[in-house]
Amino acid sequence: MISEIRLINYKKFLCERIPLEPFTVFVGPNGSGKSTVASAIHGVATIMRLGLNAAFPEVFFSFDRLINHNAEKFGYKNAPMGFGISGGTDHFCWDYDILFCKDADSPSGFFIHYEGLKLRDGQSSFHCSSGEHPPIDPVLPTKGGDRNQLPRDSARDSLFMQTEKGKDRSDPVLHNNLKKIRRYMQRFITYRFSPPSAIRKGCDRYFGDEHQPLLKPDGSNMAQIVQYLQESRKSLLPRFREWIAEYAEGEARIADVSVAAYGDKVFLNFYEQGKQGRIFPVAEPLISDGFWVFAAMACLASCEVVPTAAFFEEPESHLHPHKLPLLYELFKAMVKREKDPCQILISTHSPYFLDLFKETPDSVILLNQGKAKRLSDIEDYERILSLYTLGESWYSDVFTWGNP
Repeated sequence: MISEIRLINYKKFLCERIPLEPFTVFVGPNGSGKSTVASAIHGVATIMRLGLNAAFPEVFFSFDRLINHNAEKFGYKNAPMGFGISGGTDHFCWDYDILFCKDADSPSGFFIHYEGLKLRDGQSSFHCSSGEHPPIDPVLPTKGGDRNQLPRDSARDSLFMQTEKGKDRSDPVLHNNLKKIRRYMQRFITYRFSPPSAIRKGCDRYFGDEHQPLLKPDGSNMAQIVQYLQESRKSLLPRFREWIAEYAEGEARIADVSVAAYGDKVFLNFYEQGKQGRIFPVAEPLISDGFWVFAAMACLASCEVVPTAAFFEEPESHLHPHKLPLLYELFKAMVKREKDPCQILISTHSPYFLDLFKETPDSVILLNQGKAKRLSDIEDYERILSLYTLGESWYSDVFTWGNP
């Protein structure tokens, strides 16, 4: 699980540490940084897997446009940008921080001002760093203590890329642990299902290689995954049917779901039960956008293989407020899976959806103007919530912090 994300001089965030729970919701006005948190986690994952150039290609990101372009504050010639992440997997924990700037004279195209790594497995620990720790508060967790100096020039590729390229495999334990972290972060996905036009379309067929495809960020391969379940994991289909039937309760009585193949494409078909018990296909235009969005999330929750962590941007879009408790239960089921649980991170604008997190204040992160505050850290939040609902408190600015 990812337990904390750190953002330094990245978009709206100057220096912020954001704690994460297995099930976390981010709420705040437009432009407060909800999507930025998702992009930061994706950026760290890309740095670990493919390097800085893949994470920040010049055509997509310009270091000259940093909002907090203040190199002197950091004691550097050029304003750096940085990320940090803490987490745990396979019985060991890690802290990783990196600060860098664009540098045409560097072999990698970047200059890494500071990089630190801590690994702990209960019996032993590893701590290494290179470069100077930035003069920022709070102090990054990779500073201090007994540590090894990274055996390389800090201007070159990050530690993960150095190890991947075979330039530093002198410590096989370190190499294997870095591979585990890289694999874990590789399965972080940000989902955006609005508009749901991509979900409605047909997609390429599943051709029976026994490997379950992961749901794409826009849900466009849902029919392919249902085909996989139908052909290779029939035992998982009933739960998917139960989710969508429960969502449709009180509307069309969805009785079944299946896929139909036409050439190289596969399409998802829903069926409803008529008054005399007969089953009829539901015409695609009659199925609401909200139903398609929920079906995509239900498909993911029913799969055997899910992302290690998933960020859902406004998953309540197109859903009726009365269906939000069901969506909440679906996400909780993903978090509490016995095998391969999925960490769920959500951004929302819905006070109705936010109400569902009233009993878990540590899981609510309020964002505003590049600052993050956990609900449980707000003074008198318990007294406020004894008088108002959580959604009403936020939406009406009772907290006087992070309101829309």
